[in-house]
Parts: sequence; structure tokens; C-alpha cells
Amino acid sequence: MKEIGLQNIWAQQAFYPQHLKTDSGKELQIHHRGDWNDQNGPDFLHAQISIDGVLLCGAIEIHTKASDWYAHQHHTDTRYNQTVLHVVFENNKDCHLQNGQALECLQLKHRIDQNKLDEFQSNHPLPCQPLLSLCDEKVKRSQLQIALTKRIHEKTTKVLNIRQQHNGDWWFTALELIFTAWMGKANQSGSQFMLQHFNKPFIMRNRNPLTLTAYLFGQAGWLMCGSGEIMAIDNDQTPEIALDDYHRDLIDRYAYLQLKHGFVPSNPLWNTKQIRPSAFPQIRMAQFSEWLIRCDADLHMLFEPPKIQLRFWIDHFSSTASDYWSDHFSLGKMSAHHATQNGREHELQVITNGFIPFLFAYGLESHKPQHSALAMELLEQLPAEHNRITKQLDCLGIKNTSTKMSQSLIGQHHQYCSQKKCTDCGIGQHILNLPFMGSSP
Repeated sequence: MKEIGLQNIWAQQAFYPQHLKTDSGKELQIHHRGDWNDQNGPDFLHAQISIDGVLLCGAIEIHTKASDWYAHQHHTDTRYNQTVLHVVFENNKDCHLQNGQALECLQLKHRIDQNKLDEFQSNHPLPCQPLLSLCDEKVKRSQLQIALTKRIHEKTTKVLNIRQQHNGDWWFTALELIFTAWMGKANQSGSQFMLQHFNKPFIMRNRNPLTLTAYLFGQAGWLMCGSGEIMAIDNDQTPEIALDDYHRDLIDRYAYLQLKHGFVPSNPLWNTKQIRPSAFPQIRMAQFSEWLIRCDADLHMLFEPPKIQLRFWIDHFSSTASDYWSDHFSLGKMSAHHATQNGREHELQVITNGFIPFLFAYGLESHKPQHSALAMELLEQLPAEHNRITKQLDCLGIKNTSTKMSQSLIGQHHQYCSQKKCTDCGIGQHILNLPFMGSSP
């Protein structure tokens, strides 16, 4: 059994699901298998399971043998502290998180159809690939439009769930979507946790860039006021003494804010492993602070967007951190001189993953169809995304020319191909209805 094969099995939930129990004998229910993570870290993120009736939300890690948990050094990596279930082919070792807590394990060795193991052992091509040339392009495009609709509906549902978590507050909803997109997928969990501790009145009325930066850095757990120390960029590292004037000013400002407002740091886990220095959490936070000040923190442009071209929104989500960051990627650590602007690739990322999902859902719920229409126009204008999924669906023969088409392909993969729902897919139905498919050889 290869690990990719076991990941495919988990992704499709292709194992006997009856009377699931962990290897410690606890009853297990799987509510959501999680989102397959194509970045570094646990294999599946944002999963929801119940163990002995207790709902757990977190990550799923997949291994062929349980002992790989230690072989891969996951027990020393803070990113894996969010793991709620260890799924293995063979459980040959008890495993624990970094804090010593026992990790619940599900062994699949006796729950997989042995006759189908080879089917999952590699990222094999789509079952329909040899016959795709027989499928009319209109059928393919029609199916991709259906997949895009489902993809948008899925994202809209997530936005509305976020709004519900914020008691119907659209400002907090917009802020979470932009903030998590700004900080990046690798730090999504930390961003969401930190946002739960944001003070809206303070953010809305503050107009001092340094004070807002001090507030954000302090809430992120990067300032330890009164001790003369700054927390290292990773929470699993020891604090480092690294004071300079800028750093000391942030500490003093946050200490004052704590005395005045009673702010308490949220101390989420932040990740810098295998991330480019220009995308480190601290320089991203400094850029976000400058952007928030420029928007007057009320985010009015997001709620009443002018119907103009993509170029405007790229400029809108552009942000340049202060001069301090021209030779720093994190506090107290000098680096070679570099630009402090977030850059075009990052701006497009924020538009795609933050602004457009918010704009479409807000327009839908607020009965402002022009907002949803603008979101679709921007999808059409954005350049194509190129990743593992879009490359796998190159075999469809449809050119990936925009983010709209990229999202169609991703939706097709998630809703149909990865789940082998060929009979529900317009392309699969067309192929299965070809005259020779039902004839005898």
C-alpha cells in the first residue's frame, strides 16, 4: 500500500463504514472527511468527526504505517497539533501529539476491498479519458458550467456559515475572508483563531498605522510586553531577544493598549515552514495593517464596489509595509534589502479567495444582483490558476484561460471526478449513451 493510495481511499471514503471504532475501542463517526491539502502539513484539513459522541474539528493525517508519524517527525511539528485522527493501513505503534496527548487511530487494513486496492495505488487518469475525444465540446462545456455553479454554491454556503458564526455581522464576514486570504492557506487556522479575538470598535476608530500594527502583532502573540522579549515567529521555537527601536515601539504601544482596553493575546499557531520569506506571517500582517488603515477599516469599498475593471481591484488590494520591513521579514531578524509591497500574485490571491466569494454571497443575500454579477465578471478577467487539479483535467481539451475556467475544472474534480460520479456527470452520461458502449464485441 502506497500513501497516495490510502489518501485516495480516504478522499473517496472507499472503505467499509459500518460500526467504525478507533483502535482504542471508541465509537467513531465521520461527518466531513476534510479538504485534501496540497500544501505542507496534515493531509486533510477542516475535517469533522465524533469520537464517543464528542464533536472534533481539525486535521486528518494519513500513513501506511502508524510509526511513520515519528519517522516523519510530526510529533515535533506544531502544524500537526490540530490532528484529530490518524488514519493508517497498519497500526504498528501508538502515537502522541507534541503535548503528549494520545492520538486516536483508525486502521483500514481490514476495511478495504482487497480486489480494488490496485485501483487506488496511484493517481491514475480519469476513467473516461480514453473516450473523451468522442465527447462533443458543447457537452464538456455544459458540464463544466454545472460544475462551476456547484462550486460557487459550495463557496457561498461557506461564506454564509462564516456570517452565522459572526451573528450576522457582514463586516466581520468580509474581514475574515480578506484576512485569511491575505495571510495565506498555510496560516488559515491561525488567522481564523486570531480573528475571534478582534475588537471591532477599536479597529474601526483607530487611525494610527503603528498603533494598529502593534495591536495586530500583540494579538497574534508576537509581543511579550514587560519582559523585553518577542515571541519567535514559530510558536514551537524559544523566545529570542531581538529589540530595535521599531520593535520596542510596538511593545510599548501594545502594553499601553493592554492597560487601557484589557486586550489579551490570542497566541495562535503560526507556520513559516516551507513558505517563502516574502510570505512570512509578520510581514504579511504589517502589509495588512497598512491596507486596513487605507480602507478606513469600514471596508465600505467591499460593500459598495464600483463596477470597474480588474486593474482597479489589483491596486485596491496592493499594500506597502513601512520602511522597517525593507530589510526584515520578521521582527528583529535582519535580511537582505527587498521590496515591502505584497505583489501582484498575492493581490490576485486575495481577490480570488477572499473578495470574490464575499462579493457573490453578499450580493445574493442582500438582493443586490449587480454585486454577484461583478464577482462573475472578475472571475472571467482573472488569469487562470495552474495546479495539480487543473493539470489533471487538461485531458478534457478545454483551454484553461481564466480563473472562471479554473474554478470550473476544480469544481468538476471535487464534485464528480474524485468521487467517481460518472453516471451523474454530463460527460460520463454522453459517453455511456454512445451506441457502441452497449453493444456486444
